[in-house]
Amino acid sequence: MNPHQEKQAALLNRIAINVDKLNDSLEQLNKKLEEVNDQNQPTMLLAQVWNTYSKNVHIMLEGLGGLQPPE
Repeated sequence: MNPHQEKQAALLNRIAINVDKLNDSLEQLNKKLEEVNDQNQPTMLLAQVWNTYSKNVHIMLEGLGGLQPPE
């Protein structure tokens, strides 16, 4: 092998190793993001319930004529 091919082979080997490390890091990141999403589920559900409740109260107050602009 000539020196140019040896350098190319060494560079390709380094690239392959770094890509493998990157892949491992991305897998770990995805797992952590899944954990965060799982932990946020109850908060998201509560926010949706609260949003629906708030909209319903607004509609009820408008229907009853009880919604007044802020002073």
